[in-house]
Amino acid sequence: MKPNQNRFCVKNLGLLFFVLLAVFIGASCSRNSSPEMERLSQGKPITNNIINDEIHSYVVKLETGQFLGLSVEQHDVDTIAKVIAPNGEVVGEFDTPTSGRGTEIVRVGTETAGDYQIDVYTLSERAEPGEYTVKIVDFRPITERDQKVLAAVKLHQEADRLRAKLETRADSILVYEKALKIWRELGERAEEANTLRATGFAYQRMEDLEKAKAHFGQALAIWEDTGDYRSAAFTHIIFGVIAKKQNDLEKGLQEDLAAQSLWERAGDMPEHTQNLVRIGNDYLKLQNKTEAFAYFQKALENSRKLERKSIQAYVLSECGNAQATIGNKNEALDFYRQSIELWKSLNQDKVVTGLEEKIAKL
Repeated sequence: MKPNQNRFCVKNLGLLFFVLLAVFIGASCSRNSSPEMERLSQGKPITNNIINDEIHSYVVKLETGQFLGLSVEQHDVDTIAKVIAPNGEVVGEFDTPTSGRGTEIVRVGTETAGDYQIDVYTLSERAEPGEYTVKIVDFRPITERDQKVLAAVKLHQEADRLRAKLETRADSILVYEKALKIWRELGERAEEANTLRATGFAYQRMEDLEKAKAHFGQALAIWEDTGDYRSAAFTHIIFGVIAKKQNDLEKGLQEDLAAQSLWERAGDMPEHTQNLVRIGNDYLKLQNKTEAFAYFQKALENSRKLERKSIQAYVLSECGNAQATIGNKNEALDFYRQSIELWKSLNQDKVVTGLEEKIAKL
């Protein structure tokens, strides 16, 4: 090759390198760039499907001194809502225990004007999509009452942060009590019950089970009075967990049975189905195999009707556990293998690995 030709080739290879680099950088930026955020407006709810690891972002333009109330209605997906101010500061995160159905309420006040971002996401391990609807329910200048509401919301969220850490968990109690006082003054019974439940969780994690039960009981009385069957059922489950921890298996069973009719009244068949498994396990621990397997069978039937792979897979794995407990090796293997196929289709590798280890032990 002549010297000039060699220089020409080197020059063109260098040019080709920079072209390819530019294409690569452009493609990378394209992959990582955020999609355009949907703008929220009053009277126009937005419904979307979401799966784990997705973040859906919305924006709403607010003036200084405005009160914004949002609702995020959840259908088979447990969402968290985060509100971010125009300066990038997180105004608040909203995540009440709803188990994937029910409504998250978001309430914020503005100190500065501009576009506020609302991120909706889920930490659920389930890979199946779930539907939610986000909409504006309140949009007005902040009133004196709103200021009290926002103060209580801020206190509750601060208490949640304190509760999350062992070293500050005891400090959360006093902060919850301050929020509770405001909710009671305002007559906000749903928020009063939510704060009582949160205080109960703090006491429960501090192993003060009697105070935990007292707060859960007060919350339960409110939910029973207001007809919030889902929250009431969830509270019976909590009482069942505490009873079983205290080795009162019969009491634990009674609490789970009490929850069952409430899930049905709430029309929450996924929770109803999973609670059938819980009751089956209760009876199994009480050495009542006949009742236990009747509940497991009913859970299997319900799970097939729901057409939710994650619930079917969960029920199948629990049936496998039950069969393994009483020594029915072949039946257990059959349930585990059916469950694995469903979990694989949902890309739940950790769950699959756990079940494969159980099969290896059998």
